[in-house]
Amino acid sequence: MTTLNELLNSKNIESFITNLSAPHLFLHGLMLLFIVYLLSKRPFKPRQNDSLSKSEEEELIRDWRPIPLAPKLSKMQILNSKEVVITSTTPTHVTVNGHSNVLNLARTNYLGFIGHPEVQAKAEETIRKYGVGSCGPRGFYGSIDVHIELEKRLGKFMSTVPAILYSSGYATISSTIPSFSKIGDIIIADRCVSQPIQVGLSLSRSQVHYFKHNDIKDLTRILELTNKTGEKGKISRKFVVVEGIYYNTGELCALPQIMALKDKYKFRIIIDESHSIGILGKTGRGITEHYNIDAEQVEIRTASLANAFSSGGGFCVGSDTVVTHQRLNGVGYVFSASLPPYLATSATKAIDLLDSNPDLLNSLSHNIHYMYKELQDNLRGLKVCGSPLSPVIHLRLKESTGNREDDEKLLEQLVDKSLDSGVLITRAKYVETEKFIPEPSIRLCINAVLSEADLDFAINVLKSVSQSTFKN
Repeated sequence: MTTLNELLNSKNIESFITNLSAPHLFLHGLMLLFIVYLLSKRPFKPRQNDSLSKSEEEELIRDWRPIPLAPKLSKMQILNSKEVVITSTTPTHVTVNGHSNVLNLARTNYLGFIGHPEVQAKAEETIRKYGVGSCGPRGFYGSIDVHIELEKRLGKFMSTVPAILYSSGYATISSTIPSFSKIGDIIIADRCVSQPIQVGLSLSRSQVHYFKHNDIKDLTRILELTNKTGEKGKISRKFVVVEGIYYNTGELCALPQIMALKDKYKFRIIIDESHSIGILGKTGRGITEHYNIDAEQVEIRTASLANAFSSGGGFCVGSDTVVTHQRLNGVGYVFSASLPPYLATSATKAIDLLDSNPDLLNSLSHNIHYMYKELQDNLRGLKVCGSPLSPVIHLRLKESTGNREDDEKLLEQLVDKSLDSGVLITRAKYVETEKFIPEPSIRLCINAVLSEADLDFAINVLKSVSQSTFKN
């Protein structure tokens, strides 16, 4: 770079003056004038009397194409859009799509309370007294005495303070997570958590990490990675999110190993027990009872009432602070109309029936073990996945075709053949925006009131359709 002393040198001054007269200086001047012109030019505004001719209007209309309101359906979405319509039901059988007396292994009626005479009688009684809806959120004249009674009953059942009741099982966990975890907090979740949990994780806007399914080493790795303080030395709040029984895999969470990490890494646990409450434990209290873990050591537990208790809505239990906070900050609680009263009394009655008849759990356990054992190694082309303690069993392909769409179509053939043979089963279906979509599978749901004859019939049908589909 030319220094000031060199520039003041007479020879350098002469050279500098010569450069000023170079032709490129003229071009730079023109560019400067053009920029000034553009900056000073007033923006174009169409005049009010400007109009298009008739032919120009017709040409614009002819060429116009509206942007689609929704994107074109993918092949998988078209495959998943097939409707199954039930027109009558019993605890074990349904009439569906013109097929009557079909054994139902597709719904999560784990304790068989759908169609139970006492539950139906209680629902009918409630409808006659309150009607079929509350027509308002809990804080806006939507609280009815049966809601309070159910919350107290759930609190007693779960051995906690009264629970908080949501009108939607889906909204329970997806609202609970963002009620507590905010921007700047850290969430570590299992990769196989269900879609409602993933929605809650997204809504929280927290820093989310996923660990490999039931892999404690990978969880520990992420806990080490996130074991740091935030801005200005402030410690970030940390949550580990799991399910009692994973609906996407049929496996139990490794809760004892997770609990063993709490003291070292200082995190809170949020566990969704939608498929373990009313299932696991000597009295159906869920995963903590199954592992003999003090329930108070798990800060937040949620569950749907639509599975074991065959009703609707969901609930969350924890400390008094956890429950009270959600009454003021849980979006799904504050802004949604409360649970229809007859669903509240139905759930209360179902809990009472479970407490008075614990043999239901023995029957469910027997049916799960029987089905799991008989299907193992007896289905051509399919492998049985899940835990022998879980009422959710997944059947996956032993050998993939290499294309997910082809795998799904192959499983759909099995579903259709089973329906034609008198057994209703379903493919596990997922939203395409899910973070980690599990392998294609058929999901079976076992309930406590299935007879051994029902189970044998289902097993024989599944064997037959697998043999006819996988001929080699």
